[in-house]
Amino acid sequence: MAQILVENLDPIILKKLETLAKQHGRSLQEELKQILQQATVTATHYHTGGNIEKAREAVTRAQMRYAGKTFSDSTELIREDRER
Repeated sequence: MAQILVENLDPIILKKLETLAKQHGRSLQEELKQILQQATVTATHYHTGGNIEKAREAVTRAQMRYAGKTFSDSTELIREDRER
């Protein structure tokens, strides 16, 4: 299983995480795993409406719609817009 090192974590955040872990009866490591797992489920649900097959179909439709098309470089338009 992979390991993650988090550097320069604010001590206040660390204390809050330790408090959460204690409240849930978990070790700090287990609490962090739970938080990461919930975050990935939430992010996936948010971006796909919870239906991964629906998301795949949308990607396939977009790929077909834009296949073989060439798009202009919008750099100059963006620069002009920023200068307004």
